[in-house]
Amino acid sequence: MKPFCTFAFLSTGLTYLLIFIGGLVRVAGAGMGCPDWPKCFGRWIPPTRLDQLPDYIDPAQFNIVLAWIEYCNRLFGALVGITITITLILGLKYYANFPRIRWTIIAAFVLTLIEGWLGSVLVNTVLNPITITLHLFLALIIVMLLLYASQQAYYLENPDSEKLSRYPSHIQRLFGCLALLLFVEVILGTEIRGGLEMIRKENPIIDSQFLLHMLGPFKYIHTILGFIITGLAGLVWYHLVKKSIRPSNIIVQSSTAILLLILVQIILGEILVFFRVIPLVQLFHLWIASWILGMVCVQYSAWKRSQIAHE
Repeated sequence: MKPFCTFAFLSTGLTYLLIFIGGLVRVAGAGMGCPDWPKCFGRWIPPTRLDQLPDYIDPAQFNIVLAWIEYCNRLFGALVGITITITLILGLKYYANFPRIRWTIIAAFVLTLIEGWLGSVLVNTVLNPITITLHLFLALIIVMLLLYASQQAYYLENPDSEKLSRYPSHIQRLFGCLALLLFVEVILGTEIRGGLEMIRKENPIIDSQFLLHMLGPFKYIHTILGFIITGLAGLVWYHLVKKSIRPSNIIVQSSTAILLLILVQIILGEILVFFRVIPLVQLFHLWIASWILGMVCVQYSAWKRSQIAHE
């Protein structure tokens, strides 16, 4: 396997981890731990004492724990940016003549630059909810682009992959509907989470059930979409695993993983609805949804490879 695949998979894993770390920053309330960007309290390395603060910074803004949490988040974001840049360089070196890989990895790199810019916008707008949602949305697209590019490179190196497998050719729309609804569900979940945080901030002692009640119809739309997604994922699994000829391991494993992750999502959702709105559970609920999106991308790439092989 060429170095490109190694760095593409590494970049994908680190981006997933960055999504989780970003969620932890939000749970910890450290989003404004550094009130400026790209520096933190006017320094490249955050201060550890009040006397290290610049004169124009209000000492009341300084919390050493929150500052370092946010600073570590930025450092990890920079690491992800470096690995994606290396992935781009390797992709152009080895696969410049393969448009599917070349343009996919260029798109991932451009979106990574936009993500860095959005990080500054978040600070300047004091964590604007719409910007937070867009930040997550682009991160999910980057993950899917990296997964797609790495799979395409793998298939070029292993041309016999998926040749023995035959899948129904009519399920492309199922993939499209499933991916679209997952994106909508994740974005809706992000908005719900943001709404809960705002309500909780204004009313810290409010009861969890009343907190959910204040969300109005959004809670029910989120639940209904969840049921539709579960049905679509089951339908895709049935066609790919049960109605196919010699389905590959990657298809069987990704299809099964999606159903298992949806089961975990249902359990986490029930905990949030019937027990208590726990921020850490909300974080895992959202993060696992991003895994499911990635698995759908893997499914589609393998299915598409088989269709091309039998044309």
